[in-house]
Amino acid sequence: MGGGTKRLVQTFLYGRSDAADNAYAHPIACVPVVDLLSRKVVHVDQAEPAYAPMPSAPYNYHRDGLARNEVLPSEWREDVPKPLEITQPEGPSFSVDGSTVRWQGWELHLGFNYREGIVLSDVRFQDRPVLWRASLVEMAVPYGDPASTYARKCAFDVGDYGLGYCANSLELGCDCLGHIRYFDATLADSSGEPYEVKKAICMHEEDVGLMWKHVEYRTGHSESRRARRLVISSIATVVNYEYLFYWYLSMDGSIELEIKLSGELSTNQLSPGEGPAPAHGTLVAPGVNAQVHQHMFSARLDMSVDGDSNTVVESEVVPLPVDAETNPYGNAFVPQYTRLESEKQAARLGDPARSRTWRIESQRENPISGKPTAYKLVPAHSSQVLITAPSSAVAKRGGFATKSLWVTRYSDDERYPAGEYTVQSTGDGGGLLEWVEADESIVAEDVVLWHTFGVTHVPRVEDFPVMPCESAGFHLKPDGFSLCNPGIDLPPSRSAASRQDGCCSEGGDGSPAAAAAGVGGRRGAVPALFLGRRRPARPERAPHRQRRARVGAGRPRLAAAAVRLPPALAG
Repeated sequence: MGGGTKRLVQTFLYGRSDAADNAYAHPIACVPVVDLLSRKVVHVDQAEPAYAPMPSAPYNYHRDGLARNEVLPSEWREDVPKPLEITQPEGPSFSVDGSTVRWQGWELHLGFNYREGIVLSDVRFQDRPVLWRASLVEMAVPYGDPASTYARKCAFDVGDYGLGYCANSLELGCDCLGHIRYFDATLADSSGEPYEVKKAICMHEEDVGLMWKHVEYRTGHSESRRARRLVISSIATVVNYEYLFYWYLSMDGSIELEIKLSGELSTNQLSPGEGPAPAHGTLVAPGVNAQVHQHMFSARLDMSVDGDSNTVVESEVVPLPVDAETNPYGNAFVPQYTRLESEKQAARLGDPARSRTWRIESQRENPISGKPTAYKLVPAHSSQVLITAPSSAVAKRGGFATKSLWVTRYSDDERYPAGEYTVQSTGDGGGLLEWVEADESIVAEDVVLWHTFGVTHVPRVEDFPVMPCESAGFHLKPDGFSLCNPGIDLPPSRSAASRQDGCCSEGGDGSPAAAAAGVGGRRGAVPALFLGRRRPARPERAPHRQRRARVGAGRPRLAAAAVRLPPALAG
C-alpha cells in the first residue's frame, strides 16, 4: 500500500437521499482505497463480521432539509433574534495600499497562498519590527479508534489539502459583519493555470469591550477607553470540517490567532461487537458514532522583535520555599527565567501549573524595566499535545505535535514542520524532528518559533448535526516592548448610536411613571426584576449564625478636600 507510482487516497462513504440530506447521519461501513492515477479501487477495509445496516434517520441542518427531521427541530424557532447592526458612519480606521495594511500603529504586508492561506509579513508596531512572517503551516487530525478500518484515519489538512485551495468566498453580512474590506486570491490549479478566489480574505474592525478603566474612589471620577481590534480572516472547508481563521491585531500591541472549528463530525458506524455505547467516541444519533480525535495546529512565527537578533527565554512563576530569611510567612512567589540555548533544549511542553510562557527578547533594553524589549508567546493552557503512541503512523509523520514549542535558527528550506510533502509520507521526509538534530545555537540569532496548539475533541451530542464553533489559539503580547500601556493616549469616546432600554433607577420600561410608582425606583423601591415571584422564606438562623454588625460601618468618608497631592503632582 506504499508509494511508488500510485497516488492512494482512502475514502469514507456515506449515503443521502438528496443534496439537502445530511450524509454524516448515514455512514456506510467500509473504507475503499483508491489509486487516483489508475482511477481504480485497489483495496477495501471492512471489518468482519459485517457491520449493521446504514442508519437512515434524518438529522438535518440544511434549510431545505429541516422539515424532514423527526427528532430534531423541523421548523424555525418563534423567538427569532432582532436585527443587530454594526455601523461605522465615518468609515473604517484602516488604510490599504496594495498589500500593505496600516491601522492604529500597526503596519503589515498581507499575503495568501494555496497551502498556508493567510500570511502576515513584515509586521510592525509603532514603527518597530515584531514579526517577519507568521502563518499556520500544518495541522494533524488523528482519530482514536483502534479498529483496523480507521488505523490510518489522520488528515494533514494543510499539507494534504491546502488551506488556500479549500478557501471559501466569503459573504457580506453573514461571514463578515460591519464595514468590510475584501481581498481576492489568485492561485494556480493542478495544471498550473491561474484562477481567482473571490473574497478569500475579510478585514474589518471589531469592538471588543473596554480596553482599560479606572474609577478614582476618592473622587468618583471615571476614566475608560473602549478597545477595538483589526480582524483579518478566512474560512476553509476541508471536506467535513470548517476552519475559521482569525488574526487579531489589538490597540495594546498584542497579536492573537484564533481558530474556530465548525462543520460536520466525521462519523462512522459502531465496530462489530462494540456497543451499546462506543468505546472510542460518542453516539450522536442512533447507530452513528463520532470518534474521539484531536486537531493539532502548528503556527510558524518568524520573529523579529526590534530586529533579527532574538533570544527565547522560558518564563515560569514558582513559589519560594518557606525560609526564615527570604520567605518567613510562606506567601512569596517569583517569576523564574530560563534562557533556551539550543534547538534541542528548546523543544518544550506547556505547563499551566507554572504559568509557563516564552519571551522573545531583543538586544535592545527597555529604559523603564532595564530588561530586553520583548514579546511573549502565551499559549492556551487547555491545549494538549499529540497523545498517540510514538509507534503510531501519525506520531511518525506528525512528530511536530508532540511538543508545545520548538525553536530553530532560520533556514530558507525549513518551511513545513511535517516536511514538504505529507501525502503518503511515512515520517522520513524531513521536518522539525530532523532539523533540530543539528542542535544549533539559538542565542541572539534569527529564530523561528513553531507553536503547537489545538483541541482534543470528545464529541458531544450537541456537536451534531452541525457543530457550534470550538476555539483554539494563542497570544503574542508585548512584554517590555513599550514604555507604558500603548492605549494611554486614546481620547475619550461615546457611542451616539447606543440606546437605553430601561434601568433599575427608572423602572422596567424606563418611564418616569414606573419610577414614581416605585417599580425599579431608587433606595427602598422594589426592583421590577423581583415582582414576578416571591422569594421563598428562609428558615430561622441559629444564634451563632446571626449576621454581625460590620466593623467600622459608621466610619465617615474622608472629604475630597482632605486629600492632599504632592507638589510635583498638584499642578
